Amino acid sequence: MEERIWRVVESWNFWRKRPETGIPREVTEGAWPFVGRPEVTYFYGPRRAGKTFVCYQLLDRLSNKYGRESCLYINFEEPSFSGMLNTQLITDIAAHFRTVFGKKPRFIFLDEVQNVPQWEKWVRAAVDKKEHKVFVTGSSAKLLSSEFSTSLGGRGVGFMVLPFSYREFKTASPKSTFGDYLERGGYPAVVLENDDRKRIRLLEEYFETAIARDIASRYDVRDVQTLKTLAVYTLTNSGKLFSYNKLRAMTGLSFDAIRDYLSYLEDAFVVFHTPSFSYSLKKAMQKPRKYYAYDLGMKSAISKSYSPDLGRNAENAAAIEFVRRGKEIQYYSNDYEIDFVVKEGLKLSAVNISYSDLPPERERKALDSFKQEHKRAATLLLDKKRLEKWILAKR
Repeated sequence: MEERIWRVVESWNFWRKRPETGIPREVTEGAWPFVGRPEVTYFYGPRRAGKTFVCYQLLDRLSNKYGRESCLYINFEEPSFSGMLNTQLITDIAAHFRTVFGKKPRFIFLDEVQNVPQWEKWVRAAVDKKEHKVFVTGSSAKLLSSEFSTSLGGRGVGFMVLPFSYREFKTASPKSTFGDYLERGGYPAVVLENDDRKRIRLLEEYFETAIARDIASRYDVRDVQTLKTLAVYTLTNSGKLFSYNKLRAMTGLSFDAIRDYLSYLEDAFVVFHTPSFSYSLKKAMQKPRKYYAYDLGMKSAISKSYSPDLGRNAENAAAIEFVRRGKEIQYYSNDYEIDFVVKEGLKLSAVNISYSDLPPERERKALDSFKQEHKRAATLLLDKKRLEKWILAKR
């Protein structure tokens, strides 16, 4: 291996020093019990949400327990690897590690692994041979949550890494309020930045990177401006019903192109959708969807609204928290509105959000109507104080 490449690898590792571990992440605690298992542990989520720091936190714990020379970390966003990104690079680095330290790395971390073609074959072979415990991260929902688990045939355990939860936000910025969280969101660097203009610039940069690198480049989208227009519209109208006809009139795109672009935005962790609640899958698919931002700060920075809409942001915050907790959520809209129908097995819960101290009577009436139609359903009305308490609570 070229000496310059090994020096780059050394610069990213922590064989002679402790890593900077940042704010403790809840997902690190969730993943720790799996470090001794043979399956691949994989982390997926938006860029800049903190996947690398989750790796650092695990690296630090593993180094303390097994020794610092038990771990190998490879960052595939490293510019020095340009033109070399293939599975042979991983093999060469692991082999050189053995030459230097006289043993194989017990734990290998592959960060932003989607940049390496056919990386999953290398990982699967490593798991089958039981050579290393492998951790991987990536910024593509499909690549890691579905395609990866399929290609590994059950050999992986995945964890979604989103921007800070409100609980983590309060740890990072104890003096900040719930209203601050609804405006700033949870991207770690944004939360820790005190200058409002710099916060907005960071969020705009994250948005542009998602559009250019995670969507346009990956899916060969040529009409990037129209894609961006659709993304801005989706973030601006977070939590509202989406009409494909209106989107077609606004963008000039075909229905198929609109569906593709929206799926790309979901894959890049810009937005996610909730379908209509129905016992009939066919009927649910025929009705409009709602889309929510994965981060409230990005929504605020990119949105074309001219004033903060904390009510919409509060609903969006609840949607993010449901996703973070692994809940299956839908909405209901007929003669009355239910913000979230939460399905857990055969159990249904209807939840309405009202960012006020005294919610309008229609919110309670809607829940009562849903209860009458679905006798066993639980109902929950979260006003301003209760919503903050609910989001702040542990799962």
